[in-house]
Amino acid sequence: MDELVVGTYEGFLLGYSLRTEDEVTKIKQTFATHSHTASVRCISIAGKFLASGGTDDKVVVIDLKTRKEHTVLMNHDGTVNTVAFTHNGTHLLTGSDDGSIIVTRTGNWQIEKVWKKAHGGQPVTAIAVHPSNKLALSLGGDKTLRTWNLIKGRPAFTINLASKGIVMPTEIKFSPGGDRFSLISQQTVDIWKISQAGLEKRITCTSKPSAVQWTSDEQVYVGLENGNILTLSVSETQAQTYPAHKQRVKCVFFENNILYTASSSGELKVWSVNENKLKELCSTNASCRVTCVTLNRQSYLIKNEDTEEKIDKDEKLESNPEETDPESHEDSEEENKTPRKRKVGAFVTISYGDNEEVKKDTESPAKKKKRRRNKKPKNKNKE
Repeated sequence: MDELVVGTYEGFLLGYSLRTEDEVTKIKQTFATHSHTASVRCISIAGKFLASGGTDDKVVVIDLKTRKEHTVLMNHDGTVNTVAFTHNGTHLLTGSDDGSIIVTRTGNWQIEKVWKKAHGGQPVTAIAVHPSNKLALSLGGDKTLRTWNLIKGRPAFTINLASKGIVMPTEIKFSPGGDRFSLISQQTVDIWKISQAGLEKRITCTSKPSAVQWTSDEQVYVGLENGNILTLSVSETQAQTYPAHKQRVKCVFFENNILYTASSSGELKVWSVNENKLKELCSTNASCRVTCVTLNRQSYLIKNEDTEEKIDKDEKLESNPEETDPESHEDSEEENKTPRKRKVGAFVTISYGDNEEVKKDTESPAKKKKRRRNKKPKNKNKE
């Protein structure tokens, strides 16, 4: 079970998961937080941490296990446009209107690297981390695509996108294998191939593209401003169009043959994907304007109604032991006879087997010496 996490213009982070009731699939809300004081612009998940950036200049880190705010990073002096965890979850990359890219280590949340003028002082608008975690790509207001060596912590090379006919790029995403990446700009989606070090294919859309999602190294889904979704293969020349939303498709996300889409009006839809054909499963409305979407793939971090009820019941039993099942009293008495295991690092007490041993241990040194002297020696073999 996956969990869709949505960032909104109103500053909320909302979680949704799929539930099947009476053979009907429904979207149910799992959590809601309001840690931002302004619009949420970007979100990313790795391990148990969810990071979100917003127009309030801060990065909020949520612990998905407790569903509470873990820490707040105030390292930027402008709107945080992009956040991206490395795939192993060890570092978080953030880009801002202040022109900087900051690399922060997760856990202690200390800054490890700052590129103050990553794009010549212009705003950093997008960051994508390669699946190998060895490099990252970034887009900026200087209309360049920059590559960053994450092993050596330094810039690698820069491509002037204007010279390639790419104007105002807004999004960059790697394919699952990492040999391709997509760039969105104006009316086109460009597919680049790293092994060829250049542009492989240009997709011209009938409406302005707003989001791209790779489902494999060959297949992509493109969300359009008119509410439609395009699906095509890199090797194909013609795309298939699906009417998805009445307003602009803001975000697209894919996992386990399920496609999640969100419109700018707050409408969320879930589609099953079979041989690249879409079938709508269910929909709901977030009652907020959606700005960004990501997916929590870790089912053990997703709370459902059954586990919540069990937690509530356990807490109730702990606070009211009289309400436990009468038949369990005998078991509990047996358990009380055996000592509880102590946690690692706890204080340790030593108990002795019988009173005679305790008596011996509490004797004075003089009495112990006298007792040993009077004790009969053991039989020894005579030489």
